[in-house]
Amino acid sequence: MKIPDSLRGLLVSFGRTVQRDQGTATSAVLVILGLLVYGLISPRGLSAYTISTLSDQTAVLAIAAVGTTFVVAAGGFDLSIGALVSLANVIVAAHMQDSLASEIGISLLVCAVGGLAGALNGFLVAVIRLPSVVATLATSFVWTGVALLVLPSPGGEVPQQFVSALTAQILGYVPMSLVLIIGSAALWLLLRRTRFGIAVFATGDDESAAAANAINVTWTVVGAYLVAGVLYSIAGLFLSAQTASGDPNLGAPLMLTVYTAIVVGTRSLQGGRGSAIGSILGAFMLRLIGNLLFLFGVSSYFTSIVTGLVLLGALALGLVDVRRILRSRPGGAAPRRWADPES
Repeated sequence: MKIPDSLRGLLVSFGRTVQRDQGTATSAVLVILGLLVYGLISPRGLSAYTISTLSDQTAVLAIAAVGTTFVVAAGGFDLSIGALVSLANVIVAAHMQDSLASEIGISLLVCAVGGLAGALNGFLVAVIRLPSVVATLATSFVWTGVALLVLPSPGGEVPQQFVSALTAQILGYVPMSLVLIIGSAALWLLLRRTRFGIAVFATGDDESAAAANAINVTWTVVGAYLVAGVLYSIAGLFLSAQTASGDPNLGAPLMLTVYTAIVVGTRSLQGGRGSAIGSILGAFMLRLIGNLLFLFGVSSYFTSIVTGLVLLGALALGLVDVRRILRSRPGGAAPRRWADPES
């Protein structure tokens, strides 16, 4: 069977990403090992049901992590992740009706709101020149307030038709959650090969050098935050289908786990670096750890402790890698990764 050129390009790009990024390659190995261990001790074994359940558990975190990876690669941080996911959730729960037109219309509206919110974050960072942590922390309070205005308390209802569409299995085997995860990874791989993708990495690596090479740094940063906002909204749509109701604080716990997934998957929060594939693998690893702790009878109260320890360990490994890279280069110069359009 002949593989379409577009799919072949994505597979080649995926292979180069893993080959180039040791953090991603390590994460891939650890996820495979984790799946094997989970399959051995899980009562259901490593079945299609197990994989489907793990995909459902990981989808929201993985999609949001891909969005944040765009921001991190551009040299920024985004603390509005949970607020935008929650905003998407309450809009769906409060306003979506049980009709195809409403479901499509509200879904598009939610993505537009996320994109505009992300673009505003980028505007504050790139044009107003606010530090990204300060800007996105401030807007996170704004989006949380808007979410509370839309739905003051947990409640609302997500139409069953929408729930069924996003929690179904294609051909009876492939869960929609996995399709969404693969779709977000494909978006990354496609954009990474465009002028925009190269500009994102160039800006994150060295903003002055990027500007000197005729890259519009302002629009690049705004674009990175805009894409992130849209992906947060998609994560919120899927979360709404999972919960079938709304909660203005539903996405609050996401921020720590998103950054943990990125660090675990790529071992870096440096601008000019990043891999959505690594971030997705990091998300799967975190969910596997949580499931393994559950199977071993460890209380759920320890999950946050373990997440924090995993984050510290991944950051420590990343620091070692950075120091090794700097020692290996004349004058300690940081490597330029953004000039390769094939990565």
